[in-house]
Amino acid sequence: ALLARNSVFRNRQKGQRCFVIGNGPSLKTQDLSPLAREITFVMNAFWKHPIVKQWQPTYYFLAGSVFFDGSQPMQKFFADLRSYVHSTTFFMPLNARKVIQRMSLLPLEQTYFVAFHGSAGISWWGRPDFARHVPGVISVSQLAIMAAMYMGCSPIYLLGLDHDWLAHRGMDAHFYGGKTVENHPVAQGDLGQISYKLDMEAQLRLWYAYEAMQKVANAEGIRIVNATNGGFLDVFERADYESLIPPASVSEDPIMKARM
Repeated sequence: ALLARNSVFRNRQKGQRCFVIGNGPSLKTQDLSPLAREITFVMNAFWKHPIVKQWQPTYYFLAGSVFFDGSQPMQKFFADLRSYVHSTTFFMPLNARKVIQRMSLLPLEQTYFVAFHGSAGISWWGRPDFARHVPGVISVSQLAIMAAMYMGCSPIYLLGLDHDWLAHRGMDAHFYGGKTVENHPVAQGDLGQISYKLDMEAQLRLWYAYEAMQKVANAEGIRIVNATNGGFLDVFERADYESLIPPASVSEDPIMKARM
């Protein structure tokens, strides 16, 4: 019944473009204010971006099991998320439903649940159906892209997906400073604590899943375009973000309006 509830999103945004926004450091170089009227899919700690004071994301995603361990640092994370993001629709893993409900982490009337089965790298056979099981993901960005495909979005523009973990060690970098979750005993965000070999293997699985996603998109007539400023994700065609956003007209420019 919980999965059937997701059917309201099937082709909800059919033929409309959308933006799937990660949390990579490249977001610091891109102005997100023009996306106020766009369909946006965001994830993880996007609530830390100051843009949420100007516009609220259309859809919000979390996938990692560590977010739902019930720890005090994670309860604080969700409290901050709720305080900054209030007008959105959340998508969460089905196996996190009990802790979300028990601890009131998110408003249930705004929260929908997704069930995973298999792997995105080997289990892709067609457009994902959120009213049934969907392939398991390596990154929450892939869950957001799957949701955009299910809703019929095209083109799907990607932002902030730098995917540069193999290029540096030390703390995982984002558009914000510090850790994604402060004071957590496991979610340290320190890439140096992970074997480089294991990290490479994880990125290879991530790439396999993106390649499978691209094949499905091609078969379904869906364009996925990477508009991240730089980064290493080379599976999808590229576009310059600024070229996607029309310049503000004179009537929209506050300085020009003041002079008129």
